[in-house]
Amino acid sequence: MPAQQASRRTISLAILAQRYATPLRFAYLVCIGIATLLHPGFDPSWAHVGERLRRAVSPELHFKDVVDAARNLALFFGWGATYVLTARTPTTRRDVALATVIGLIASFSVESAQLFAERRQASVVDVWTNTVGALMGALTMAAVEHRAIGSMRRGTMIGVPGWIPAGALLLAAAGLAFAPSTRPTRVISWASSPMERLRMADAAAAAAAVPWSGLVVDVLAWLTVGLAVAITISDRTGRVRARQLVAWLLIAPGILWLTHVGRQMVGLQRETGVLEAQGAALAIGLACGLALVPTWRATVTARSTRAAQFGLLIAALGAVMAWTPASWITVAPDAPLFRWQQLVPMLSLFERQDMASVFLVLQRAGLGAAIGACLAARKRVGAPVPGLWSAIGYAALIELGQYVVPGRYPDVTDVLITGAAAGLALTLVERADRGPDEVLVPASASALNARPSAGMF
Repeated sequence: MPAQQASRRTISLAILAQRYATPLRFAYLVCIGIATLLHPGFDPSWAHVGERLRRAVSPELHFKDVVDAARNLALFFGWGATYVLTARTPTTRRDVALATVIGLIASFSVESAQLFAERRQASVVDVWTNTVGALMGALTMAAVEHRAIGSMRRGTMIGVPGWIPAGALLLAAAGLAFAPSTRPTRVISWASSPMERLRMADAAAAAAAVPWSGLVVDVLAWLTVGLAVAITISDRTGRVRARQLVAWLLIAPGILWLTHVGRQMVGLQRETGVLEAQGAALAIGLACGLALVPTWRATVTARSTRAAQFGLLIAALGAVMAWTPASWITVAPDAPLFRWQQLVPMLSLFERQDMASVFLVLQRAGLGAAIGACLAARKRVGAPVPGLWSAIGYAALIELGQYVVPGRYPDVTDVLITGAAAGLALTLVERADRGPDEVLVPASASALNARPSAGMF
């Protein structure tokens, strides 16, 4: 308890997020604008505007619209989460409603501007998916914050509830099903209904036979998920809790199975043996975790050290995911090592109009949130160093390292996503640590103007 009180005497990220709520929200809206209005091909012809408006209100849906819907949900999910985590604590229904309404206004504004864009297509479907994404992001963050408040009061093994990093790692591992980092993904069909695409992908004679060397990243990711789940179900006392064990035995394998079903429903080639290999890795990781966690808990008594060790394991997984060569991509010998576009946030997402781009975001966000949770755990138990800057530096190092990895290239967007996810996790934990009855914003202006300590970031 004294350690928690000591950590609270520094200015927290949650307080800074509230203090600079307006510029942070504006910055996210700018990112939305870049992602949706970059290279529009301005066309002021009112005749063309009228035709685009007609198509917008009565769109013809194709598979590309499925990709757009997924990208819209992911992009505006981040907006809803950002709005909630920069609002006063505790989160209220009004915060959720405002996040959704502003998301609706932003979406309507963007789609209206796209009526004057030759290379963009406005649609009422986009307005709807953007608004739903903002609502989902706000509701999810509010629910996670509420759940974390109760979990933190019952004791934790690493300083924060184990389900926070476990859920983030599960998100990152699930993203590998749609955007594997070690092998190509062939499209069987983008036509017809989702169930027809599922049938065609399942019946395809040329199912991909993935070599074991191509499954290294998948196996390591699901092994780590299994270890994280083992920490979660023995979080409070070090003993396995039957209720949590049953719940996670349904959640983790269920999400793993659904990712592969979803992969085929979007028309991607069926991969033989991959589901089985990932499932076995999850089971082995869970079994090893259940066997080793009690010894780890007894040997490493400091929760800050446990959080550091777990965070290093997650960081190593992220390095393997980013630095494994993409051997199926042929890079021309005279190809430039650097393009100015790599320094433009969100541009890489605009250039990749495919489903994989969505799940690459989930991989980066999941890893960033898991690392942020471990940093938040250390800060919560009185060891605030390293902090957020270390997560940003790690993300930058991962990207710079891709200069020498065949088939990969660094991108500032990945640094932005990883660092932002880590910051969101840190802010979420600090908000939840105060509980529903404690006001986060200091009463005096002098507290806000105080010089931050070295451990703030």
